[in-house]
Amino acid sequence: MSVSPLVPAIGEVEHVGVSFENIEAARELFSRKLRLPVASYEDGDKDAFAVRAGGTTLRVVSSDAPEAALGRRGVNHVAIRVASLEQAKKRLSEIGVRLAESPPRGSNGRKALWSDPATTVGIPLQFVEQEAKLDFPPASPDAFIERVDHLGVAAHNHEQARNLYVNSMGFPVECLQIDSEVLVPVETTSNDKYGSKTHVRPPISAIGSGLIALFVTVGDFDLEIMQPLGDATVRVQLGTVPGTVGQDQGAVARFLEKRGEGLLHISFKTLDITKAIEGVSSAGIRMIDAVARPGGRAGVIAFMDRRSTEGMLMHFSERTPL
Repeated sequence: MSVSPLVPAIGEVEHVGVSFENIEAARELFSRKLRLPVASYEDGDKDAFAVRAGGTTLRVVSSDAPEAALGRRGVNHVAIRVASLEQAKKRLSEIGVRLAESPPRGSNGRKALWSDPATTVGIPLQFVEQEAKLDFPPASPDAFIERVDHLGVAAHNHEQARNLYVNSMGFPVECLQIDSEVLVPVETTSNDKYGSKTHVRPPISAIGSGLIALFVTVGDFDLEIMQPLGDATVRVQLGTVPGTVGQDQGAVARFLEKRGEGLLHISFKTLDITKAIEGVSSAGIRMIDAVARPGGRAGVIAFMDRRSTEGMLMHFSERTPL
């Protein structure tokens, strides 16, 4: 059950910005491989297009586009539509969010404010007043993506993130989850006269293997704000074996060490994860998790190999809402 904040939401999500080096390859990825509706913008910009997943618009731009400057390649920024930029500017100042000193222009040339990512958990937030008008084709009859489930965010402190996005910006908490990993000791005794015996001892905690995940609803999707509970210990090379809690924790911790806080991945909700895996596999996308594994919120997940998704980390989620 969602926990409502005590303040009104600062606005509504207008789009999620993603950036790629090869814009045409990105179009192929979303339209043919992921089977999502694609639309062009009215300004005729050939270096940008829009994708629709459920109630969320993804604005796809070239990685050298001015609006991508504050973020990273892949999941780049979140745009929020507000009633008034002046009122938003005042509220952001009151809650301690700095504005970018040399902000890029807004998407589609719209007037916009941009947050300094250092004050918004590494996420560049774009604030606009106008909504872009888009004409999407009907969804594919063989579509397997229902909507965006969440955006993964690496964070040093989930409580600080909660204070910003929930207590100050007014977005509700969906849930809080703690992932942990335990070791199960197996002891074997071998005797040349009496033979071998094996027994299992009670599980013990794997120190440092775990994540705290705070899910905050910001639109038709959630922010999964992940705080690792240990250092960046990756037992085997990422992508070579199906993931585990320890692998996930190590990956988030390593991301924080190398790149700092910010957007990490995008998850697409599907009603049939086996069908989704088969669909993208037949289109040439390699899977890290060829078979779905346990994931967040009592669901199952499967990560795609970013080497076959133009560098953007993506995964599927199948779960039943409460």
